[in-house]
Amino acid sequence: MRPPLCVDLDGTLIKTDLLYETLLAALSRRPWIVFLLPVWLVSGRAHLKARLLEAAGEGVDVDLLPLTDDLVAYLQAERASGRRIELVSASDQRIVDRVAARVGVFDAALGSDGRTNLKGLAKARLLIDRHPDGFVYAGDARADLAVWDRAVGAIPVNDGRKLHEAALARAPIEAAFGTPSSVPRALFRALRPHQWAKNTLILLPLLLTRGYEDPAVLLTAVMTILLFSVAASGTYLLNDLLDLSADRSHPSKRSRPLASGALPIPVALVLAPAFVVVGLVGTLLVGADVFLCLLTYLALTALYSFGLKAQPVIDVLTLGALFTLRLLAGHLLVEGGVPAWLLVFSMAFFTSLALVKRLTEVRGLEERGLVSIPGRGYRAGDGPFVLVVGLATGVASVLIFMIYLVADPLHEVRLASPEWLWVVPAVLGWWLPRVWLLASRGDMHDDPVVFALKDRASLCLGLIALAAVLLAG
Repeated sequence: MRPPLCVDLDGTLIKTDLLYETLLAALSRRPWIVFLLPVWLVSGRAHLKARLLEAAGEGVDVDLLPLTDDLVAYLQAERASGRRIELVSASDQRIVDRVAARVGVFDAALGSDGRTNLKGLAKARLLIDRHPDGFVYAGDARADLAVWDRAVGAIPVNDGRKLHEAALARAPIEAAFGTPSSVPRALFRALRPHQWAKNTLILLPLLLTRGYEDPAVLLTAVMTILLFSVAASGTYLLNDLLDLSADRSHPSKRSRPLASGALPIPVALVLAPAFVVVGLVGTLLVGADVFLCLLTYLALTALYSFGLKAQPVIDVLTLGALFTLRLLAGHLLVEGGVPAWLLVFSMAFFTSLALVKRLTEVRGLEERGLVSIPGRGYRAGDGPFVLVVGLATGVASVLIFMIYLVADPLHEVRLASPEWLWVVPAVLGWWLPRVWLLASRGDMHDDPVVFALKDRASLCLGLIALAAVLLAG
């Protein structure tokens, strides 16, 4: 008879770590427990895991955790052949039981009990006691080397070359599954560099006032764009950390680095605040008013991540305000700034684009037969409402821009050929209805910014609008 197969959970059966999953779930429900973490940790990691799980409640959806699919297929085949399979993890027993029930191939599930952290030597001793005739162990980390020292076979999972060699030096390799993820590549994706294009809005006030003719102002604007991009990437990491369950239930967002397990949660937990601090310190050197603008942007982003995104209508108004704050940052760099009309236009225009994304999400719900998405305020059937409000705000933004051109004389003073600016509402008057038509047909990417960067027609129209603004100067 083949020796029993004992399988690790965190990083092996699943591509994430339940300690950090429960930490995030607990903090999202009860942020104040951050002050209790050191107290719980003093009593040991097993005690910490137990208390975090209690604080998280049902916040960790084990049915959505990313599995190592080829390992699961192997376990199913081994179980069908009659082999005994056990799940042995340092995670708390209660959540280990839930994961074991989901996968459905385990004869036993063993986890930490609030006193003993079932990891390393503690796990090795338990398995020796249970299986004195030997066992095969599937693991993924250096802590598993102590278990492989005492196993009759090893199954390295999601490991790198060095760990694979270390496992081979301790026990014969029965099989190997998964692939080690490239953390730098996953981090780069998680920072969403394509979204940095949004921060070029900071340049718009310079284009409309010819502020770009002053090299010092232009250099400051470029620095501000870079700093906003760094800080924004920190907020993207934070938002993805808080959105794990919602992203994993989404057909495309489930492939995001954090949701898929490609980027370890601890990396994001460290870098998210670091990027935010770098952005704040940098803008403080640029100027106090720009610093306050970024600080407001970050505060609003935090409110969005921690609750506003679940409030219908308020969520898209918040996103519109975040875009407008970028425009305001550019406004602060130009002497005399830009008229309030332009800020109002920005609010309406980007609220409309945010509603495009919501319409896509609602249509996705309807296609999958779901009622709602965790952490979101829209439901299946809300499509007509989103479509009407989105089209109305989009049309309003074009009208606001034209009113700005007719009623505000400042652009005629600052620009040599202001009549070229009429090309902009003409372009938007065609592009926005096209975007909404595609969204209503289900042909729109869930993020209209990504769509605009990939769509040839959108890129051509954007170049036409940019050329018109430059000719106006």
